[in-house]
Amino acid sequence: MDPIFSRIICLVICTLVSNSAFAQQRRPNVVILLADDLGSEDLGCYGGPVKTPVLDSLAERGVRFTDFHAGAAVCSPSRATLITGRQNLRTGIYGVLQDHWHNMHLLEREVTIAEVLQQAGYGTAHFGKWHIGMTSGKRKKPSPTEHGFDYWFGLSNGASPSHKNPVNFRRNGKPVGPLKGYSCQLVVDDAISWLETKANPDQPFFMNIWFNEPHSKLAAPDEIVSIYGDLKDEAAIYSATVDNTDRAIGRLVAKLKKTGQLNNTLIIYSSDHGSYRSDRNGGLNGNKGSNFQGGLRSPGIFFWPNGFRGGRVENTPSGSVDFLPTICGLAGIDKPNGVHLDGADLSPLLTEKGTFKRDQPLLWLSPASGHLATLRDGNYTLMGYRGYKLPSDQARKNELLRQMAKMAGIDPSTPNLGSQVTNTTFSSPEYNRLKGEFVRLRTFQEAWIPTIKAGGFSRFALYDLSTDPLQKKDISKQRPKVTERLKKQLLTLYKDVMADAPDWNLK
Repeated sequence: MDPIFSRIICLVICTLVSNSAFAQQRRPNVVILLADDLGSEDLGCYGGPVKTPVLDSLAERGVRFTDFHAGAAVCSPSRATLITGRQNLRTGIYGVLQDHWHNMHLLEREVTIAEVLQQAGYGTAHFGKWHIGMTSGKRKKPSPTEHGFDYWFGLSNGASPSHKNPVNFRRNGKPVGPLKGYSCQLVVDDAISWLETKANPDQPFFMNIWFNEPHSKLAAPDEIVSIYGDLKDEAAIYSATVDNTDRAIGRLVAKLKKTGQLNNTLIIYSSDHGSYRSDRNGGLNGNKGSNFQGGLRSPGIFFWPNGFRGGRVENTPSGSVDFLPTICGLAGIDKPNGVHLDGADLSPLLTEKGTFKRDQPLLWLSPASGHLATLRDGNYTLMGYRGYKLPSDQARKNELLRQMAKMAGIDPSTPNLGSQVTNTTFSSPEYNRLKGEFVRLRTFQEAWIPTIKAGGFSRFALYDLSTDPLQKKDISKQRPKVTERLKKQLLTLYKDVMADAPDWNLK
């Protein structure tokens, strides 16, 4: 071969390799921060009562979404949607997961954000609450390892006995034992340690940090609680857990800044659904567990100095279902091949380049709830009500609610009483026994799945959020054409999702 030609070939190859390495270097690190049970108006930057200077700063220097939504109105379904970009029923998660009772879990066939980034050369780690399936006794389920995480430090559900000094964390599947400190700080401690010791410090990383706070059982340092009220006041303790989490996030941000990685790190912050406290959801209709806006609306903060201009507020309806396609879009990574994603790529909104397009409306399904479905298209929200009956001992549940409310000193007329009595800090052996029975009675039963799959809707309600943000007036009769158009979209999507959803009753 001619030596000059050989040299040209060599230079071309070197250039291609160099460009590839440069592209790899330019890809952002990714950090997802997820709160548990946080309301849409808890944070300072959303007009809330909690002092959150770190998150406020990320919002001020990033893009803050004002019409952002969780993947579902309850925990496990929301997390399944977030990590896959798919409607939760497609992924195998129908309701709040109890690993010792349920066969269901996030199906191993699902492609997660971690798997996409792992295949693109990222180091991946999960920290904190998981709640989409872990082995319990004879019920074998895939762990975060099987879902794309090189390393994980977390727990299957909540921190026990509370956020203070938890005893149920695991590291890569092995129990860690009793820990000293508060769960949000312990999670960030481990995240920082992983950053410092991971095998390849030059490798881009993905950290999935799912905090337990402010879910019950509540606990926070007295010196923080006292900022918000009496040390025994539940609202003050709740606020303090959010404040403490903000301080933990501040330590992580400081570490990224010290190591020179902050500007090329995409940080995304949200909550898994609305708060169980009706005073923290901005006056919206509904709370945690509701398919009205109060149960679905959550914060949405995106920060990446090297990637897009900050200091902006974005009003486009969006949600955590959009995380996977958005991360792919921002990092220049192909979306999973052959996988139907229910979310959309928000990168045109963030980078101000190109045109944002959502191929299908936002959709939330709660098959055991009376409000079975919510579909969002522009300013319109169509709600579909369940048309099938599920076995329920409502009389016993009502009696348990009455007894628990009396014992805990909670007004029985309090809205969303079920969430109030199960999330209170009040505790006694008898109260805990009653609460355990109540939780079992309202837990999703896999035996219901055939009824759900064969069922449908009884009626529909339409709301225009531009004129009725509190969803007080059903305008389906006044807007019949809009109602029929959205109803057709909802029924088509519902049929498609149900075809994907597995029947755990047969497994």
